[in-house]
Amino acid sequence: LALLLFGIVERLHGPRVAGWLAGFPIVGGPLLVFITLDHGMPFGSQAALGAYFGLVPWLAFTMTYAFCSRSMNWLWCSLIGFTVWSGVAVIAVMMQGASHWMEIVPLAAFLAALFVYPRGEPSDEEREHVWWGLPVRMVAGAGLTIVITQFAAALGSHWSGIFATFPVMGSIICISSHLQYGRHAVQEVVAGMSLGLASVGTFCFALYIL
Repeated sequence: LALLLFGIVERLHGPRVAGWLAGFPIVGGPLLVFITLDHGMPFGSQAALGAYFGLVPWLAFTMTYAFCSRSMNWLWCSLIGFTVWSGVAVIAVMMQGASHWMEIVPLAAFLAALFVYPRGEPSDEEREHVWWGLPVRMVAGAGLTIVITQFAAALGSHWSGIFATFPVMGSIICISSHLQYGRHAVQEVVAGMSLGLASVGTFCFALYIL
């Protein structure tokens, strides 16, 4: 339903607003709640910290996808983006067990993203809305959410948190915008998403310290 809403908003207000909404904890929030209910508060608190650090690989994916979209198709952008996400996710898990000073890294990554994408370039492609766009987004989003819900908790609290902020909405909106509207729309999506991720970071860190 969230992806249906994003699709409607995108058609009415453009990719940047849809990207901004995709940065909200619509997927990660419920996942963290379910993980906490299933495994208890200590596990849930560490998962929330993992989700907070998960902002770093999320940003790495979106920035990589946006950069690659300037000269590559959606498939190559996705493969490279998820490869980068995987590598940065491993580093993010390692940082969680280090000093508390490392907790500033997601904030620094967020501020760096705002500096790189302070505003999106206007999209100059003709936006032709195809009939299959919204159904494909909804099916893909539901499938990814089910997979993450089923397997994330088995990986431990740190990886559960990382997967709670896996860019489900972000990746689907980036790919579908790339397919339907072109590379400039991807830049707008990433610019909006960079702003929206502030809510995810605030939510996850607040859940961790509480």
